[in-house]
This record gives sequence, C-alpha cells and structure tokens, in this order.
Amino acid sequence: MNLTIDLSDRNAAELEAAAREARMPPDRYLAKIVAHALETRHRNKVQKLEEHLDYMESQVVPGATADEMESALQEALAYVRQHRAWQSS
Repeated sequence: MNLTIDLSDRNAAELEAAAREARMPPDRYLAKIVAHALETRHRNKVQKLEEHLDYMESQVVPGATADEMESALQEALAYVRQHRAWQSS
C-alpha cells in the first residue's frame, strides 16, 4: 500500500530523526510504527472479546441447555441489532 501523509514540519523532523536513530529509511520506519499499532489494536480487541466471553459464560444459568443458551443469544443479538447505528462508506 502506498499513501501520502501530511505531517507538520515538527512531526516530519521528529519522524526523520527517529528513523535515523533506528538506522532506517523514514518510510520503512513509519510502516513499522503503523504495523505495530495495528497489531496492538488487534491484540486489544482479542483480549476484550475473551473478557466478554468469560463474562457471558459466568452469566449462564446452571443447568441451561445449549438450545436455551442459543435462544438467549439470538434474542440478545436481535435486541442489539435494532439499536445499532450502521454507517456505510
């Protein structure tokens, strides 16, 4: 992917200095920063999902059948979907 990023003179100078310190071209250095940020974001989303699933599991009524849990999940999804504000690009 190629893109152009408009940075302030101060930020551009900071990026160039950091890239020099890392002994990398500025574009490669910036690509590593972006990749790291995206990986961190993905890990955070996975962690939040795991925490949510653990919470959901803790809320299951003892003795509930798989069909009852599936029905409750479908009801919850139906409720959330009608309150969700979808945005199209």
